[in-house]
Amino acid sequence: MPHGVPMIVPSRRLLWLAGVVALPATTIAGLFPALSGPCYGVLAACAIMAAVDAILGGQRIHSLQLRTPEFLRFTKNVPATLPVTIENRSANGLRIRLGIVMPQGIESEKIVEETATPPGLSLLNWPCTGRARGDLVLRELHVETSSPLGLWQVREPRPVQFTFRVYPNLRDRATASLFLKTADAGMRLRRQIGKGREFDNLRQYMPGDSFEDIHWKATARRAFPVVKLYRVEHAQEVYAIVDSSRLSAREGILESYVEATLHLALVAERQGDRFGLVTFSDRTHRFVRARSGMDHFRLCRETIYNLRAERVSPDFREVFTSLQLNLRRRSLVIFFTSLDDALLADTFEREVPLLARRHLVLVNVTGTAGMKQLFTGEPPADVDALYTGLAGQMLWNRMRTLEIGLQNKGVKLTIVSPERIKAQVTAGYLEVKRRQAL
Repeated sequence: MPHGVPMIVPSRRLLWLAGVVALPATTIAGLFPALSGPCYGVLAACAIMAAVDAILGGQRIHSLQLRTPEFLRFTKNVPATLPVTIENRSANGLRIRLGIVMPQGIESEKIVEETATPPGLSLLNWPCTGRARGDLVLRELHVETSSPLGLWQVREPRPVQFTFRVYPNLRDRATASLFLKTADAGMRLRRQIGKGREFDNLRQYMPGDSFEDIHWKATARRAFPVVKLYRVEHAQEVYAIVDSSRLSAREGILESYVEATLHLALVAERQGDRFGLVTFSDRTHRFVRARSGMDHFRLCRETIYNLRAERVSPDFREVFTSLQLNLRRRSLVIFFTSLDDALLADTFEREVPLLARRHLVLVNVTGTAGMKQLFTGEPPADVDALYTGLAGQMLWNRMRTLEIGLQNKGVKLTIVSPERIKAQVTAGYLEVKRRQAL
């Protein structure tokens, strides 16, 4: 890539030279005019030497090339390294100082690193940790080396185009248990309700079989009673619908939605279901059709890892219409959204029957800090706390009314907390599986 504009600064050695040679020569020339010629000659020689050294220093720094990969994948809050390839095209080894100003969201314990670079290629691994999810771009490195005589420090910015791809951190105990070899690791055994919906086989009628299961056409052909056998349908379709509009921009909400979505994808894979993903705000952004397999999980992760909240209001009618057009079979549709805005809640409740008539809909909303009943916990300390608690009670009442209204339309609403959202969403999904509600 093209070089930046080099900058030279005097080194300590040049300051010593000025103090030891230039200052005495100037003093002698002032005190003894007869010696001014030799003194000015010494000053001119020092100036020429410093100028030549500065020019050679610029050439030296141009012999250094810095390269980084185009991108690397990082995991949030997991220490990693940024590899910087240094190419020294000069004949001799050089000592350099490398400085990196990390983009916001990337932390590093170092700002400047001093290292020796032999002729040819060398590699410097710069330690760093991603603290924010998404694509974070590093656009510039800074390199410094000394001139051949050491009179100057030559510095130059080097443009780069490196992207930190920071993925959500799923290295918690709940997610790790999904990869254990034992079946249903970490999950309690639950009784299965019902006998399944998918036709499996026929067999001869036995005492105790229900008359509802008799296959009358097969019975007529074979001249003895035959009943139908069913099995639980495992390959069901599960869709996570993630809201990235303005209410999700509040601290920690969208982050918890993204992590819960990827965790749900792994749980669905473990259960043998197909998982799909939809992101939306004022329009539907991405639609990933439900499939299974770890390659598909990686596709979903690539789709959602860089999701950012937008300062727009969600358009629920548009996303409901889009789902109706794209979902080909009855599916479990799990929403991650915020409904503490009264107008948005009314819109959602009014439009959701369009989707709930054909699909099973679960809604997960994040509870806010003040949304609680007034007389639970410690009594209010003063009048201000009383009014704050009253506002929280009114919000709780509205969410409870919304929950009942959605329940009457066949939609289950769950208020989740960012700390426990993975467990809460997984429990709701497994309950649907257990009851064969889909």
